[in-house]
Amino acid sequence: MLLILRLAFWMTSVLLRISQPFFWFRHRKQPQKIPPTSNPLLQLSASELAKKIRLRQVSSEAVVTAYIERIKQVNPVVNAVVDHRYEDAIKEAQECDKIFDSGEVTIDYIVTNKPLFGVPFTIKESCAVKGLSFTGCTTMRRGIKADEDCLAVIKMKNAGAIALCVTNTPELCCTFETTNFVYGTTTNPYDGRRSAGGSSGGEGALLGAGASLIGVASDTAGSIRLPGLFNGIFGHKPTPGVVPLEGHYPLINDCKFQKYLVLGPMARYTEDLMLAFKIMSAGCKQNLRLDEPVELSKLKVFYMESIDTFGLTPTNEDTRSSIRRALKHFEKRGARVSKPELEGITDICELGIAAFLDIEEKLTFLMNPNNKEERVNSTIEFMKSLLGLSQYSRPAIVMTMFQDMNGFMTLSEVPKYMRKMEELKLTLLDLLGDDGVFLYPTFTGAAPLLGQTMMHSTAASYSLLCNALGFPSTQIPMGLNARGLPTGFQVFAAPHQDRLCLAVAAELEQVFGGWIPPTTANYSDDIL
Repeated sequence: MLLILRLAFWMTSVLLRISQPFFWFRHRKQPQKIPPTSNPLLQLSASELAKKIRLRQVSSEAVVTAYIERIKQVNPVVNAVVDHRYEDAIKEAQECDKIFDSGEVTIDYIVTNKPLFGVPFTIKESCAVKGLSFTGCTTMRRGIKADEDCLAVIKMKNAGAIALCVTNTPELCCTFETTNFVYGTTTNPYDGRRSAGGSSGGEGALLGAGASLIGVASDTAGSIRLPGLFNGIFGHKPTPGVVPLEGHYPLINDCKFQKYLVLGPMARYTEDLMLAFKIMSAGCKQNLRLDEPVELSKLKVFYMESIDTFGLTPTNEDTRSSIRRALKHFEKRGARVSKPELEGITDICELGIAAFLDIEEKLTFLMNPNNKEERVNSTIEFMKSLLGLSQYSRPAIVMTMFQDMNGFMTLSEVPKYMRKMEELKLTLLDLLGDDGVFLYPTFTGAAPLLGQTMMHSTAASYSLLCNALGFPSTQIPMGLNARGLPTGFQVFAAPHQDRLCLAVAAELEQVFGGWIPPTTANYSDDIL
């Protein structure tokens, strides 16, 4: 344990408690609510809609139009969409309908080759969509459009899906609150005073608001799973290397970084999550056995409700309760449930920092538009940001300051923690095998208030674990808490056992209800 690091984390938790009255005053007014849906097409999964389109029970144009109208309805509330292609999407939907009407293709061909034919989807702005914004949500790239689609989007389009829009992220995907100086702040559909998470916060908010079915997103340290938790939806962080990274920004060539960054799907329904993952991972060299059924009664189910160590915020009762409810269900199903003692897990903060310090080519969060080789002084930019004079977002500045200080870790200590990381990985691999899953917190609790995220930075250690170890993980919603906010946790498995995570998510969706529309939630005056 690095004492100076833990003291810094402890001080942020103290600052959070001290600042609570300020945040109460700032967010004391209730925000605008998400309007309810009126079109029944918006209540169906992508898989159901694809089937109805194939059977000519509904037109692709009607489905695409319904989602465009829903986006226009909710986006003024959540500010998730940063660029769109609505007119082109409607034309593509009309072409889909014409193809069916002409009899050019058979239903069997569509089922096999284009399972999402005529169904809309949305994409995180960091994943290139030809002709749409591709700025990284930084002022240094304002106005840049993508010249071509990223490979994951190409796979979705080849499966017949129709791209609608790209959604907001933090500046250069650097934190888990979606705010920047290019497109503003994305808010939570369940309570607009709260964070939508990040860095895939725009996708999370749009999906949570019932304005999208499937999102293409990315995850470096929880960027799919944290917005999944905060917005009450499902998200899958795949095993590294399963989904191609080409066409993502930012992206560096360092092979270690490319083990931490993954692209994956987000969805309101698990059947769509699985379908999108099959499409995005098509052509993967490893046999993921996604079509093989999982016998849940034969699973080994491990769990951890919290990590109790100095400086790391413990999880709250909402998180612990959601894990216990899931465990109780799997015990009834006959699964073997146990809580392992994991040596080294209390060093999770240090392990995560060491993992990123071990990357040789570092991401640059403060880019000089006139000279990319010149480093921007993060301390000066931080002082300017306090006066509202910096062109960089404060999270990007703080991330750079943390990077400049090597996360309070000397470089000589990195090998020691990397060895501990490898020991922890080997322990977990031995535990999990090819029939084990691990129920584990994604965050300490539900979505924090806007502006509080930086003071919750240690909580990102929970989601960072799976990126550092290279394990697949699925975020699972488990209902709403007393404040009407989504709760849940993640489930991870050994590399290339993505099917186990997805099977657990599907089972718990069936038992506990999965996504709950925000229009059923009541805002609470008890915001702290």
